[in-house]
Amino acid sequence: MSSDELTVETTHTSLDILSTIRARDGATLEDVVREHEIAKSTAHRHLVTLEESGFLRKSGDTYRIGFKFLNYGEYAREQWYWFSAVKRAVGELAKRTEEECDFVVDDHGRVITIVESYHKWAKYESEEGSKRYRAYMGTYYPMHATGSGLAILSTYSPERVDAVIDQWGMPELTDHTITSREELFAELARADERGYAVGDQYYTEGLRSVGKPVFSPDGEVIGALSVSGPTYRIDGSVLERELPRALSEVVESLEAELSESAPGQ
Repeated sequence: MSSDELTVETTHTSLDILSTIRARDGATLEDVVREHEIAKSTAHRHLVTLEESGFLRKSGDTYRIGFKFLNYGEYAREQWYWFSAVKRAVGELAKRTEEECDFVVDDHGRVITIVESYHKWAKYESEEGSKRYRAYMGTYYPMHATGSGLAILSTYSPERVDAVIDQWGMPELTDHTITSREELFAELARADERGYAVGDQYYTEGLRSVGKPVFSPDGEVIGALSVSGPTYRIDGSVLERELPRALSEVVESLEAELSESAPGQ
């Protein structure tokens, strides 16, 4: 039996409606009807069910994402076996580098931030006209456009990398973003050789990130640890030696802790 035969169409509709409301920062019943081309009565039943379950909240005629997702999200990351060790590692890296640090995992072909640490001394003044960057927990990023995403991709087979690209594409987010497979595979080869990846203004103008994959005791990549900051600070010896050294040392310590606390140890 195929996966399509196992899915429930009404559940798909509810999930699609949630995605629409999230993308629009709120939507009315009429918005949902137009977007999904479904009967008004059908859309209303989905919205009422989701609201009564806490997954939506209503303000006037507008439905927004409900706070129940926050409860579920916190539970999802805290029940992850490696969470406590990863959280300590992110804090340690932020303390050492005095830059923003985070840990991401691959979630169906995109990376999502599950731990972040915004160091109190880190300042992200960006060039005029560029957007500010801040790694918030739960944020998705395309894997080709961040140091941590590239770090994870560098551990994958070419076939798996191709599958990610086929699913999500390679959107051009800045003038520096990698947009061709040839360029991407060359970048992944460099990352594999160095042991870490550099996102050089691929996601945000004026921002660089350095990411390194983290492996479980059984050799599976569980995510990537990264440090990010403005190009005027992350440059020269900081980019080439100081941050990679700090990142490598923290990852080495983290992987040792993971080995000691692995199930069955």
